Order: sequence, then C-alpha cells, then structure tokens
Amino acid sequence: MVRFMKNWSDADKLRAHFDGKVAGYLHANYPIKNISWFRVGGSAELLFKPKDVNDLKRFLFIKPNDVPVAILGGVSNTLIRDHGIEGIVIVLDRTFNYIKHIDVDIIECGAGVPSKKISNFALKNNLGGLSFFNTIPGTFGGAIKMNSGAYGMEVADVLVSAKFIDMEGNEYDSHTPDIGYSYRSSNIPDDMICISATLKGSMTNREEIIQEINRHKRQRDSTQPMRERTGGSTFKNPTNIKAWQLIRDAGCADLVSGDAVISELHSNFIINKGNATAYDIEFLGEKVRKRVKDRTGIDLEWEIRRIGVGPKVEL
Repeated sequence: MVRFMKNWSDADKLRAHFDGKVAGYLHANYPIKNISWFRVGGSAELLFKPKDVNDLKRFLFIKPNDVPVAILGGVSNTLIRDHGIEGIVIVLDRTFNYIKHIDVDIIECGAGVPSKKISNFALKNNLGGLSFFNTIPGTFGGAIKMNSGAYGMEVADVLVSAKFIDMEGNEYDSHTPDIGYSYRSSNIPDDMICISATLKGSMTNREEIIQEINRHKRQRDSTQPMRERTGGSTFKNPTNIKAWQLIRDAGCADLVSGDAVISELHSNFIINKGNATAYDIEFLGEKVRKRVKDRTGIDLEWEIRRIGVGPKVEL
C-alpha cells in the first residue's frame, strides 16, 4: 500500500516570501498528520498560524496569487491525503480561541474555539440550546462551514451572524439567512475564512443544561468510537434513512483496507487501527459506497472532507 509522503521542494522559497512580513507562525513542510484525528496524511507545503486578524489580512494581501490556500480547523472531520497539501494551509488558534458575551443570551466565539468549549461556557452562564456543541469534534470555524449538528440541533438553529475574510484580506459580515444552510452544508465558498460568529441561546436552569449534556454524552459514548483514531461520521445521512443503517444492512462490517476498518460500535465510522494511510481510509470508504450503491441504489455522499494530493483511488 502507498506510504510515500511528498516533500515540497519549493516550501522554503514560499516561506521566504513571508519571512519578516507577518508576525504569525510559519512552518515549511509541516507534517499535518501530527494534528489529524486520523493520524494520517502528508505535509503542508507551508503552514501559517496568524498572530491576530490583522496579521491574517496582511498575509492574504501579500500572498502570491497563484498559490492555493486551504483552511484547517481541528482536523477532526477531515482526511489529508498521503502526499500532503500543495500551497498554504492556514490554521486559526490562540487569538481566535475566545468566547465573550455580546448580550444576556448572545455570545461571540472565535473560529478557533473547540466546539466543546462553547457548551462548557454556555453551562457556566445558564445558556440553553447550545449543549449539542459538547459532542461535536473540531473547532467552531469548521462547524460554521459544514453546519455541524447533533441530537436534533445544528449550527443554523443558533447562529445569528458570522464574520469572514476573503483571499484578498477583505472582511465581511453575514447573517444566517444569507449563508444558505442545509443539512451538513452551506453556501460559504471554500475561499472564505470564518474568523468569528455570534450565537443565540436561551436563559435556562443550570440543572436542565447539565442533564441535557450528560444525556448527550451517554448516548455518544455508548454508540460512537470516541477513543479511536477516526474522523467522525464518514457519510451524510440520505433523506429519511441513516447512513449507518444502509452500511450495516449492505453487509459492510467485514470490509477492510490495510489498517482501516469499519467500527463495530457505529458502522458510519472508519477507524485507523494503527498504520492505515489516507489511501487506505479513502479506499475503504469508496468500497462502502460501492456496496451500498450496488445493493440499494443509494449513492452515499462523503461527510468527511478529503483534501490534498495522493494516489488516485480506483476500485
């Protein structure tokens, strides 16, 4: 199976373009697998962690126009292919990891906030309606982009507005109706970077919130492989049926690819049991899609974001 990870030969030259011009963290040929939940994938040609919003704007303003840019959050629901990511990878952390009150029932969250932290903040401030964030992996910016949700709630239900920066460093405000949310998706372009957003909760009794969080945790821990190397739900649920049911009923439990296997606890989770490559994981996912398609006629859509360069997956 494919193990090769590409070393980008022009990475140092790309980094030199920004040296002394931005204040944030720059790293050429950064091994993304170090921060990936799957623990797979090649290197980013150049990783950038901006010091603050102005630093991000400056970086985008001076970047070469012909260099591709990818945005990564907690790298939880993302598969980085084995040869890595060409161009620039931007990760928002530290300065973008904050939560503050805007009003009694409205909070502003930076895009780098872990989703679980939103739930914890809401609990401390008696804000109901935000408990579902406790079970969502990754960071808030990614949740905004894909309309993450759990247990009957999703981002679109509580989002008031969001701030974005485009690839030229221009800042924009968008309100929820403008974003065009649907199930696990939005019309937010891939070249727009979410930097923060405001959420609206409701003043609720603290004990009610605690009970709701604990109920979600019990359900998650009993049905999902939380202690494994995984990327969360692999496929989106088709209309009126769960993806895990389709996968189970199509007899996919025995499918494997290298060290990539189907979770025994939840059939819509793929697990890296040790030394799986991104190719192994993507190949297994495509085998699942083919078997479900052959037996049911339903074409499962990937929920896991797959980016980067790697061997072409052919069944």
